Amino acid sequence: MKEVQKRREWTVGMILFLMSLLFYLFWYLFDGIIMTEDAPSYIQMQSDREPGYCLYLWLFRGIFGTEVGLHAAVIGQCVIAAMAAYAITGTLGRLFSLSWFGSVGVLVIQYGITLLNRFVAQRRCSYFNSIETEGLAYSLWVFYFLCILGVWFQRDKKSLAGAIVWSVALISIRKQMLITLVILFLVVLISYYRKEGWKKAAISVLLTCVIVLAGTRFIDCGYNWMVRGEFAPHTGDSSFILGTELYLADKEMAQYIQDVDNRALFLEIMRRAEEKEYNIAYADKGWQAIEDHYSSAYDRIKFDIVMAVIREHQEAQGIAVADRETDYNRIAGSMMRDLLMPSVPELLRLFVCNVIHGLITTVLKVHHLLNWAALFLYVFYGMTVFYVIMLPRKYNSAENCLAMAGEFALIVLLAIVVNVCFTSLTIYCQMRYMLYNTGLFYQAWWIMLLQICRYWKNQKG
Repeated sequence: MKEVQKRREWTVGMILFLMSLLFYLFWYLFDGIIMTEDAPSYIQMQSDREPGYCLYLWLFRGIFGTEVGLHAAVIGQCVIAAMAAYAITGTLGRLFSLSWFGSVGVLVIQYGITLLNRFVAQRRCSYFNSIETEGLAYSLWVFYFLCILGVWFQRDKKSLAGAIVWSVALISIRKQMLITLVILFLVVLISYYRKEGWKKAAISVLLTCVIVLAGTRFIDCGYNWMVRGEFAPHTGDSSFILGTELYLADKEMAQYIQDVDNRALFLEIMRRAEEKEYNIAYADKGWQAIEDHYSSAYDRIKFDIVMAVIREHQEAQGIAVADRETDYNRIAGSMMRDLLMPSVPELLRLFVCNVIHGLITTVLKVHHLLNWAALFLYVFYGMTVFYVIMLPRKYNSAENCLAMAGEFALIVLLAIVVNVCFTSLTIYCQMRYMLYNTGLFYQAWWIMLLQICRYWKNQKG
């Protein structure tokens, strides 16, 4: 009997995977490869890019050649996306004892994110057939989050090891994914404390953080040693915060720049930024107007102005091409540190605007009507969580699933808050940075509603 059950589960799983693979490959066959604005920097393995996605593309180029390699990389992203869809549908189905109807709902939500990107979002294409970090990172995030659930509900070493591995992989792809370490820190601390006490929890958290940070650093430095012969991390991290500081700055802030040459560069950057009105002073009133202006100006400040001004300075100074990345990072880092404290009041103001924008973008699209709808979604989501937590339980199997559904929803909410707040500190919360938790938000809500229905059905029975 068990053998028949296993064979049936394997057949259903294979059908689910193949169906998901066809779904994701369809957009690749229909739209082809989408070359995004960031694609060349990853293909060329620029030193200011994290190593993970560069290595992913390099691997396929090495196996299949330059032209075919990009197609192979996109097909690989579609395969991994199909595996993620299979994994989250199967894992949540087992964890919460979902019926076929419940599992179909989970899968439809997973597909729905791609359909929204293809038909509703401004980009009008799937991420999985794009040369973009999200094409790989979205799927790895699913694997990571499932391991987080394993740590929370089962506290098994396999799930913890998996969460560590996926955290290292994600951080190596995008620095934004440092949020995985924050979430892992909190989940390990609380879950181990509940069962093992503070001592075991503190030791587990410390080891987890050390392994993730050391692993990420080793991959970063090892990659640069392989590509450039220097065992050092990638450059350019300072430019992210610097871009925001310059957006908020004015010419009077030149007094805070310690280095004379950097002060001259800052004044030239500000002159060009003001000519293009790439400054918060030119934004209309209201958080949404500030966000719209900030999002349109941020990349232009970084790439069209800061990079151009520093490159012109380097050429005038006769700095060798091989040394320009290191010199650029030195200038950007020094300027960022000098401007940080004077920018704090405006950074806090922008942070609030970013957080509002990020919370809305996670569940809907920013629009003067949809903004209120997003607020109601969060309120109803919170009410559902509260209702699930407050329901009386005898902790039989069905009611235990109800309690677990509430905890799952709270972990998703934690992930949303951490992602929005962390991203808001460094850059604007555009949709592709927020979509990691969109599917999970609706899947958690769906599962809570199913468990509530099951609870009351059992009470009547």
